[in-house]
Amino acid sequence: MANVDADRKLVAVLCADVVGYSRMIGEDEEGTLAALAAHMSELIEPAMARHHGRIVKTTGDGILAEFASPVAAARCAFEIQEGLRGRNADVPEPKRQWLRIGLNLGDVIVLGGDIFGDAVNVTVRLQSLAEPGSVYASAAVVDQLRGHLGFAWDDLGEKSLKNISRPVKVFRLAPASPTTTPRPGLAKIWQPTFLHPKFLHVVGAAALAAIVVVMAYVWLRAPSPATMPSLAVLPFVNQTGDPADDYFSDGVTGDVINALGRFSALRVMAYAAVLPYKHKGATAEIGRSLGVRYLVEGNVRRAADRVRVSTRLTDAQQGILLWSEQFEKPLKDVFDVQDAIALRVAGTLAASVSRIEQQRALAKRPNNLDAYDQVLRGRAALTRLSRATNREARQLLEQALQLDPNYAAAYALLGLAYRDMAVHGWTEFPAETVARAEELARKALAIDPDNLDAHRLLSQVHNIQFQYERALVETDRALALNPSDAVSYGERGETLLWVGRFEEAIAALEMGLTLDPNLPAQYVVALGTAYYISRRHSDAVRFLEREALRMPENVFIPVVLAAAYGQLGRTAEARSAAGTVRRKLPVFEPQTFGSRFQNREHHEYLTEGLRKAGLT
Repeated sequence: MANVDADRKLVAVLCADVVGYSRMIGEDEEGTLAALAAHMSELIEPAMARHHGRIVKTTGDGILAEFASPVAAARCAFEIQEGLRGRNADVPEPKRQWLRIGLNLGDVIVLGGDIFGDAVNVTVRLQSLAEPGSVYASAAVVDQLRGHLGFAWDDLGEKSLKNISRPVKVFRLAPASPTTTPRPGLAKIWQPTFLHPKFLHVVGAAALAAIVVVMAYVWLRAPSPATMPSLAVLPFVNQTGDPADDYFSDGVTGDVINALGRFSALRVMAYAAVLPYKHKGATAEIGRSLGVRYLVEGNVRRAADRVRVSTRLTDAQQGILLWSEQFEKPLKDVFDVQDAIALRVAGTLAASVSRIEQQRALAKRPNNLDAYDQVLRGRAALTRLSRATNREARQLLEQALQLDPNYAAAYALLGLAYRDMAVHGWTEFPAETVARAEELARKALAIDPDNLDAHRLLSQVHNIQFQYERALVETDRALALNPSDAVSYGERGETLLWVGRFEEAIAALEMGLTLDPNLPAQYVVALGTAYYISRRHSDAVRFLEREALRMPENVFIPVVLAAAYGQLGRTAEARSAAGTVRRKLPVFEPQTFGSRFQNREHHEYLTEGLRKAGLT
């Protein structure tokens, strides 16, 4: 029984099956199987991957999958059902394949990659209740969806489910808005239909006042769209010379828009809004017409076995080119390439806009700031990593919270400031300071459960407490919310390093630094260390030598460099790196560096390299 308990976990479970599968198999076995296989490979499996789900097993007409987040599971279910509606549009009614989907959140037993338990059984029964094309969920799932934009549900009451000992409260889920980005959904709340005389007559003035108060609270929980950076992605241009390839450039455009929409600090125009500007370059007039500050444009060129995507970011108000980059990938699977390009473009674009916005805020007069700009200035101060700038960041963030007590990002960043105090020794009470950081992260999540900074901060807090599995849960949740978030990849990679999963750590850290080459130094050191512990000493040296030129003030890059030089027998370079460490950090203790490894042998191997470099 102890082994079973050791392999339990809390997951969101998705169960789906094809309506009328037996009848369709009897009428047209080959056609039914071929259609289902196409749905799986072209729609269902890509949707699962995008939302970080894992298909546990398929059973002919059924699918069992698990997700780290109920929000991700629900979004995946909506995407699958919407995709099937489009795919069935031109199919004769008897041959249309519809899914029933059930969702539940609960504790499961993991055995041999399969999952078992009451949570799975309830999910199966919810799926069997669902109507064709619908998504049914338990109260546990709906409780996690509350406060997230884009979800609506009907309470169907308690149901007695077969072989389930207790009644289960059942809900029918639906998307609350057809848009893919969260912010436009709020606009619908404020449509003037609420002021229609018939509506006023029905609800009465007092009820209307209550509704307005609630809606105002929801609106004020996040930065106002007027202060958020606004951005439009113009349709990417197909430069292959063949109009038949337009589908690929159009697909890249849509995927980039959807990926950028996951960054809560950006207001991104929907695809339908930019479509009229296809084949038009970025101009101030288009920016004014769309009401955005930034315009993204790009082109796609496919040649032989390669795909090249060029992108540019322009300040539409000033007509200034701010950033440009090319992305190139081998053309093995066209849709895999499309997904990879969208992920990279969105991540690097968002990082660039974030830095540009911080520079804009820092250029403002200090007596002319609102809460949003104070948060940007506080975030910038945190990156400078000193006791004085940490104090400055805390003051800015506390001022932002005085202006807006429901500003989730300000709570999360204030928590990060406390976390930095504990990590860098800027407090006499590190345990209390870490506890304060966790408290602020949970405050942020109570206001905005989708706040990435808060999930990252909780991961860092759990890391400090050596609770690595809990830390990974938080980074998984962050990446389920936003697969283009560079910092979440970095945080995940650093945690995987300490638990000894080096290949996964390297993959996550490399992805983070691909999405944002300016990630904080801790992730650079983590990747160099992962290369070193994996015996990839030459890779560690090449990478860290380059990063040392970019961040010459960082002391821990030469620490790992010294160890790698030592293992390669490059004695003179090892001694030089060791001298740099002693000069920059006279109190450096080689015995404690890398002591967070769960496996003592990994720490000992790092110490061995430092000893060869003369640092012990």
